[in-house]
Amino acid sequence: MPDLTIQVQEIKGLPGTALVILSGSIDANTVITFQTHLNTVRERGITRFILDMESVKYVNSTGLGYLINLSDSVSGGKGCISLVKVQPKVKVVFDMLGLNAFFKIYPTRDEALKNLTQEPIASPSEQTVILKTQTLAQASTGGTSVRAQPPAHAAPVAAEAAGEQVPVECQSCKVLLAVREVGTYKCPRCFTLFNYVGGGKASFLPRRKVVPVQLSLNFSEECTGGLLEFVKITARRAGFVDGTLSDLLNAVKDTVSTIRRYAYGNDENNIYHVMLVAVDSEIELRFADYGLSLSANKTDETGRNLFQGVKEAMDKFELKNHPRGGNVLTLAKKAR
Repeated sequence: MPDLTIQVQEIKGLPGTALVILSGSIDANTVITFQTHLNTVRERGITRFILDMESVKYVNSTGLGYLINLSDSVSGGKGCISLVKVQPKVKVVFDMLGLNAFFKIYPTRDEALKNLTQEPIASPSEQTVILKTQTLAQASTGGTSVRAQPPAHAAPVAAEAAGEQVPVECQSCKVLLAVREVGTYKCPRCFTLFNYVGGGKASFLPRRKVVPVQLSLNFSEECTGGLLEFVKITARRAGFVDGTLSDLLNAVKDTVSTIRRYAYGNDENNIYHVMLVAVDSEIELRFADYGLSLSANKTDETGRNLFQGVKEAMDKFELKNHPRGGNVLTLAKKAR
């Protein structure tokens, strides 16, 4: 019997909607099959997926990342990912990593279908789309307002009259967005709100400091993979690109590994805590554990500093011993 079976049934009366019944585990052996199969379904014009996960006992970090990317790619219009009958061991990972924002989770297929048939038309905020990540030349109009340079073939007013997209550059992450009419919008990349008032002019609202995300994890492969995937998603939205993103993820992975090995004697069942804060283009992570106290100058068996790679990768590294035992590590890095 294969490690993962996938059955796809298109829903009659709901164009672009498919029920995907999964059975098995989404792991290193099956994740490529899982991705390839759902990509093929997507190519048939399916943008709304109902994933029946009653018989799925495990989803690895790559599978989680793919589902999030799929959700991002279909949510620009009326697309969505609905999960049905998620097993408790899988759901706890979604809850722990705050992934519920990407998916709608229902106890039954009927309830998922009912909500799809009653789903409202997307709001103007949800209709904002990314044209490209390059910036446009722009002229400041004072305050927090900017004027986006229109395409060469049409001025903004003419484009609006013709119902065409008007380009607007996000002041926070510099991505190039497209809007069609006056209204309030939200950048789908960094979530900055802005008011488009017409004529190519947009007024951006000040960005609020993001509420910290706090997680309590053990050192299992699933939890570590989930943490890395969550950091990756957050970093992408903060503007991290491949090089700096790779450095950040390696530093996080090395930090978790070092705490497990030297503070807890390689016992993966112990618990540590992580607090993540992302503000504009900077990410800060704070790790706290209750294990043996570590020193910033401690070396391993080869004479290398335990945190050498982490220190080199991050812009900020701080290690403090808790008075009641354990360690508090603070790491920070800015997108370049």
